[in-house]
Amino acid sequence: MKQFSFFIAVFAALLSLQSCASAKQNTWLKAHRAQLETLASGSMKTEDKVDGMLSDYVVLMEEGLQFVNPVKGVKYIKKYHSQNEAAMNKIVTESNSWINNLDDMQAVGLGLRVVKKPYLKKFVELAPKFKKKYETYRFILDMTGKVAGGFGKIGKKAVGL
Repeated sequence: MKQFSFFIAVFAALLSLQSCASAKQNTWLKAHRAQLETLASGSMKTEDKVDGMLSDYVVLMEEGLQFVNPVKGVKYIKKYHSQNEAAMNKIVTESNSWINNLDDMQAVGLGLRVVKKPYLKKFVELAPKFKKKYETYRFILDMTGKVAGGFGKIGKKAVGL
């Protein structure tokens, strides 16, 4: 009888841990959605929008690398993608239009600013790990490339995509 009670207690503990993890992930997803929707619909400069999107993506990559089970990680990242694809596309489209309208001096200035971005080092550090962990999941690599392209060719080259 004691063994049965022990197994029930262990099972209950595992269930509560799983629901805690799920609640934590839902909190993360809500924060990402709020951040990206604010950026996409905001009236701030395009460069600031891209900075915010890339900073948010760095957080996603850190979260995605925490998953021991890549299947659960993929499920989480798919939710992120489905919830935020429209906002990210809007920011990237706006960014590409803005970059295409820069003259040569402005483009050089942007390139110099990009290499000084606080999130860039972390993005460059995490992208290969993230890519390696989820390389069999093409949509994640496509999304990472799209996000890195927020600063056009400059962003993709900096990350190595």
